Amino acid sequence: MKQPKAIQIRRVSQIVFLLIFLVLFLQTKDPLRIAFPPDFLLRIDPLAGLITSLASRTIITAFWPAIIVLALAFLLGKSLCGWVCPLGTSLDIWNRIMPAGRRRGDRRWKYAILFGIMLLSLLSVQAAWLFDPLVIFTRTLSLSLYPLSVWGINSLLNAGLDIGFLEGIALWFWDLLQGWFLPLNQLQTALLFTTLVVFAAILLLDRFGRRTWCRVLCPLGALLGLIGHISPFGRLIKGECTECTLCEANCRMDAIDKDDFTKTRRSECILCMECSQACTEEATSFRWGKQEGGQDSLDITRRKALGVMGTSILFAGVWQTQLKNRSADGYLIRPPGAVEEDKFLDLCLRCEQCVKACSSTGGCLQPSGTEYGWSGFWTPRARMREGYCEYSCTLCGQVCPSGAIQPLTEEEKHKTVIGIAYIDRVRCIPWATGEDCIVCEEHCPTPEKAIKFKTAEDGSPTKLPYVDAELCIGCGICENKCPVAGPSAILVMKKTADSLF
Repeated sequence: MKQPKAIQIRRVSQIVFLLIFLVLFLQTKDPLRIAFPPDFLLRIDPLAGLITSLASRTIITAFWPAIIVLALAFLLGKSLCGWVCPLGTSLDIWNRIMPAGRRRGDRRWKYAILFGIMLLSLLSVQAAWLFDPLVIFTRTLSLSLYPLSVWGINSLLNAGLDIGFLEGIALWFWDLLQGWFLPLNQLQTALLFTTLVVFAAILLLDRFGRRTWCRVLCPLGALLGLIGHISPFGRLIKGECTECTLCEANCRMDAIDKDDFTKTRRSECILCMECSQACTEEATSFRWGKQEGGQDSLDITRRKALGVMGTSILFAGVWQTQLKNRSADGYLIRPPGAVEEDKFLDLCLRCEQCVKACSSTGGCLQPSGTEYGWSGFWTPRARMREGYCEYSCTLCGQVCPSGAIQPLTEEEKHKTVIGIAYIDRVRCIPWATGEDCIVCEEHCPTPEKAIKFKTAEDGSPTKLPYVDAELCIGCGICENKCPVAGPSAILVMKKTADSLF
């Protein structure tokens, strides 16, 4: 059957927007050279903007494009879900590979989830990162799909270098990809498997039915559905409906009323228009017009509402208990420009844009696991032994959409202290063995070296390194470059932490 032109246009729109998001993602290493910010995908997200603003009690102006998305929802309903959303596009591509099941879940769950995370945000707990589809997609790109792609391409190129007649081709591709796709430094990404499992689980949900995530769980879709409920554009029947059920059977969002196939729940319809393709009588069309009846209600019972409220309060209580003494942990170092810890957790979307950007320079930022409790899961922290904070790099603040990491100029970055280095004299080569080692001092980037030397009290000629706390900014290059095997002999800790050595 020939596809309607609108369906072809929609599929082109999905691919075009997916490519745009991928290009912006790859540009996180150089955000000032492109017209759109690399975090534009998240800035158009009304759910992320609403929840982080409520949780932090501030209006985040960076999310102003999300207002346009909300305005379009009044006109075109949930078209973002069917025409733009990269996670929805991924699900549609996955359905081409693995046919979906035909079960239908309770679509009201997504409204309960939306209500729950909004209530949590009022309790100063930002939980959008758990369910927001645009955040999930960006995080999956940063921590899983991009590293796996890099490692796969590197493996192919290395294999090509070992085959004589392919060596020239491999070198040509290496030069072509180096810098803009292949990072300058080796990726050291934690939580790759965990992030990939979450993404795979969302795809595998379609074994229960097409776009199960979108129909049943997605709170962004629920938010747009609340507005799209009154949209003046949608599915209308222009001829005689024979009630053949083909339109309802082909509706991926369960938006067509089972009792009256002429009626559509516009709060659920994503304007995929496949019902018009399925209609053998050509009675289905999409146009401007009011539909009498057929609109759905949220139908959330009092029991469900109280259950969501109780669960949210319990979750908030557990969350707050995990925040105690967090600021006292000397090893938890946030990116330069990060706001105060409690507010940081309210603002941080766990999108990992900063982690991706950092991989193009020093590579010190990695996502946290459960070492600081679930409240800090997927938040960025510095791991200096794996990578240092490059002295003049300001990328992390430039790609953060929520303001959890404030943008810094290069001059401000040079003066921003994220920690202080401490020397473990038990492991440090000069202090422990009396042999000279000046690696940490050589790599220190501050104009006046923050690592200095003094002579031993016994008159030994060995240079003993020490840290000038007034000059150290905690960039971590000394910890990263320390030649001692295993844990470094010089560790960067928070400025407020007591010295352990």
